[in-house]
Amino acid sequence: MSVVLLAATAFALVSADGGLEEMTLERLRGDVSVLRAGEVLDVGDRFSIEPGDSITTGAGGRAELRLEGLRRVELAPDSMVIVTDTTAVEGRRGSLLASSGGTDGISVRFGRVEGNTIDGRFRVDLGAGSSRLGVYEGSAVISSPGESDASVDRYFQASVAGNDRVLESTPLVLDREDAWDRIHLSEVLALDERITKLGNGFSTQLGGARPGLGYFSGLTNGPVGFLRDYVDDEPVQDLVIGFAIAKNSPAPLGSTFTRAFEYRGQDGSWGLIAYILEAHENGLMAELGRTILDTGILAADVDDIGAGFGPDSEGTAAPVAPGDEGDSATGPDTSPGGGGEDDGPDDGGDDPNPSPSPPPDESECGPQDPVACLEDLPLGEELLGDEGLLGEQGPLD
Repeated sequence: MSVVLLAATAFALVSADGGLEEMTLERLRGDVSVLRAGEVLDVGDRFSIEPGDSITTGAGGRAELRLEGLRRVELAPDSMVIVTDTTAVEGRRGSLLASSGGTDGISVRFGRVEGNTIDGRFRVDLGAGSSRLGVYEGSAVISSPGESDASVDRYFQASVAGNDRVLESTPLVLDREDAWDRIHLSEVLALDERITKLGNGFSTQLGGARPGLGYFSGLTNGPVGFLRDYVDDEPVQDLVIGFAIAKNSPAPLGSTFTRAFEYRGQDGSWGLIAYILEAHENGLMAELGRTILDTGILAADVDDIGAGFGPDSEGTAAPVAPGDEGDSATGPDTSPGGGGEDDGPDDGGDDPNPSPSPPPDESECGPQDPVACLEDLPLGEELLGDEGLLGEQGPLD
């Protein structure tokens, strides 16, 4: 959360109106200059822009340009654009963010390609051999000579080879260090971090054990034949996360699971995939939390994990499914109000002489201390309660 707040503070003017007039450039920080009729003009604060002006930001510079109406363009450090008219710019280098509101449309040309959006927001990152257009809000259309227009939806990006050939769109590749990603995808990044920590806890708890079809069949009380092509090869934590996302999405389980792994194969992060597939965040996080606890994360004893692991058939018995009533042989009662007063990572179960948990490794978790993977996450009743991590998350929108 602190990272997001810092980003929002450092670049407050990026998304704020601030009373910027039409055809006006504002220097947000660092060196910003305008080339007009062969003369280089340094921008001190705000500067009136005309079609034909070339705007450049230095290595530490950032700037915002308001065109006509609700059209805006933001320039990252070491970037350059040319104002082609009152509704469009041409990107020459670096990264820029284009946005429009209402019925206003904005166009960004780069190379022989042009990106357009109405009431949306997209970024363009220019490279020597290829570029990309990624959509934060709404959708964008990319036009290229000799090709049909390509539509890019929210949370997706399209690579452009040689700045003239549009490739298939794939999920946005996120960068936690990127200022625009931290501002416009803060919820996605936060969800991805929570999912990653839960997945790491599950993986390190199991060690070399693998869940079979019977395990997943027990989680959904139905057939899971669609998992056959994945269950032996994919990382265990990815299987569990992808299954939980699919189960908490509005579309059918099997087809949604397949789509989730298609996006994962295209380098999509799990948090972003959850948003793309419209998974209900509260249900997703609750299910992942219960899965870890029911598997035995607190007992830290992989030998006591029940049936359903290994290359079993769908008919093999499985651990108690999340949400089932009754006692679980593989972990404490994790339903709201259950678990007793002493749930926590140092619960020794029935062992009269439990070994103390080692101190968490502050750099990263590992098999020697699976609970450290969840060091920032509440466990037991806190995990599932209204005031805990899983409380009041609401649907993704």
